[in-house]
Order: sequence, then structure tokens, then C-alpha cells
Amino acid sequence: AGNPGETAKVIRDAPQDFEVYSGDDALTLPLLSVGAVGVISVAAHWSAPEHVAMMDAWESGNADEAQRINKLLLESFDYETGDEAPNPVPTKAMMRTLGLDVGEPRLPMGPTPEGLEDKAREVYSRLKA
Repeated sequence: AGNPGETAKVIRDAPQDFEVYSGDDALTLPLLSVGAVGVISVAAHWSAPEHVAMMDAWESGNADEAQRINKLLLESFDYETGDEAPNPVPTKAMMRTLGLDVGEPRLPMGPTPEGLEDKAREVYSRLKA
């Protein structure tokens, strides 16, 4: 729903075996807090270990650690949804900086704006520092 309050209502009103996953990386932790069980993530393409650690911390009851990791991931979330270009342009730029041959986005999405791959390298370096 893109809104933790609305998502909480969906979870409340859904059958017991109904599972909700975040589809927005930046909302993952807030949605976990209202009963979501996971995420379908874009940023996990380059930050899977951090996502796994955040989910593990949350599931083990360590909300402080989950919040700490979420803070590390915020720059990645901003990068993927930034004003420079719509997704999948930033994601493909990040994948290229990691050595994957994903090519350029097709029109009308591409080409990749100048400087976006440099920004990807900076985001990734800070995440892994």
C-alpha cells in the first residue's frame, strides 16, 4: 500500500496465512513493524548481505540492530529512487560498476545520465566501508 497504516489494516483483515512483503526498500523496516514478513528488493542486488542481516536482526527481536542496518541502507534506497533517472537506470548503472554486463537501459529510459555510475561507486563504497 505504500503506507504502513494501510498495510497494517490489510494485515489485520487478511486471512491468517496471508503474507505481506514490502515492495519499497525504504518502507521495509516500517512494514515489518506492522506485520510484513519480507521484501522484494531492488537495492538487495548490491546489498544482499545487509538486507539479510537486517531481516535476521528483526526476526530475532533485535530492533536496534535492524534500525542500525536500515540507516546504512538509506543511501542505497535514495540512489535507486533518485531524481537523476527512473529505475531501472540506476540499478543497471550499479550493476555495471560491479562488473556485470547488463548493458544500457533501452529507450525511453536510457541512456544513463553522466555521473550516475560514479554515484553508484560512491554509494557502494560507503555501504561496504
